[in-house]
Amino acid sequence: MAHVTPDLARDNARRDVAGRGLTPAAVTHLTRDALGTIDLAALAPVKKLLKAYFSDLPWTSADAGALADLAGAGTGWWRHDLDDDIRLEFGWRDGVFRIDVSPRHLGREIFDGPVVPEATPNPRTIRFVTPPIHDGPSRWYESAVGVDDPRVTRLFTEFDEVANVLVGPAFVAVGIRRPDRWEALLDPMLEVVTTEFVVGGDRDAGGPADQGPGITSSSSSRPEPGADGARALEQAWKDLGTLQPGVPADLERIVAAASSTNGASRQVAARLLVAVGTDVAPREWSRLLEDPSRSVRRAVVDAMVDAEQAALRPLLERALTDADPWTRWKALRGLVVLGIDPSRAAVRALVDDRDFRVRLEAARATTGIDGS
Repeated sequence: MAHVTPDLARDNARRDVAGRGLTPAAVTHLTRDALGTIDLAALAPVKKLLKAYFSDLPWTSADAGALADLAGAGTGWWRHDLDDDIRLEFGWRDGVFRIDVSPRHLGREIFDGPVVPEATPNPRTIRFVTPPIHDGPSRWYESAVGVDDPRVTRLFTEFDEVANVLVGPAFVAVGIRRPDRWEALLDPMLEVVTTEFVVGGDRDAGGPADQGPGITSSSSSRPEPGADGARALEQAWKDLGTLQPGVPADLERIVAAASSTNGASRQVAARLLVAVGTDVAPREWSRLLEDPSRSVRRAVVDAMVDAEQAALRPLLERALTDADPWTRWKALRGLVVLGIDPSRAAVRALVDDRDFRVRLEAARATTGIDGS
């Protein structure tokens, strides 16, 4: 029997496309962008499959495979908003034709229940904040093999994309293999986590007391450099890490390093400026927000968030437009800490951000602003 993907959000969106009369627009996009050059003999079966996709009929992995075979080889990925609520995406990923529809906006109901999803520094991982689960160490599971907690077993067996699960005292962090699948998986995953860890929360099971990779500490929010970058960064910390920003001569060296031609030195200087209590730090951070190095810009935003200073709000708002998704996400987290209301216009602009972590954080923040 063909496996039916447990994608409730996607299946609801498929039905909505048909129910709202959007199927002709969807088929037009598909034909114009991707399927217009397929063999004439394939037109009838493709039309039949698309009719099934945009309906309340089940959509199985066999159906997806049949459509991919008919589409054949190709390149490109397209995204179209069919209306204010539904987004259509299609094209070739890893050489295979795929089609997906999803809600454009994350609804308020996602944040109204007893479990609230949070983005993390890792794009593959979402942290579901729950009521208390247990009072012991976090439990790390890398696969379904040997899992002694039936709640975790269900996550692995019901969602093929799940790569790991971390069950903390008051959260469940789920990592998936492809971060671009989160938008479709979030609703059904949230439902399962709520059912298993809240409704059935009295079924706490003992498990391995292995903390596993951290996902919430400040250190985990700093990107891992490559081998060469790691050596350069280590040397920069050796050269600059003992400097005291409160000592004028040391501060001069830190400021000089912030203008160095060495990216690792600029990165370390950006972090050291967090301890400066004058207007020097904001001035240097403002300049470094335009640095060509993504790692430097990340270090700047990381430092500003750690500083938790209201005066840095304009700089954090500037960082919301950075080309790097992690930088936008971290800046948004910093604004949440400062209080999101004064930055409502800048934050609302990110509800449709191309990165799911940013969209999730923006939706959570704007729900707090106006309940929308």
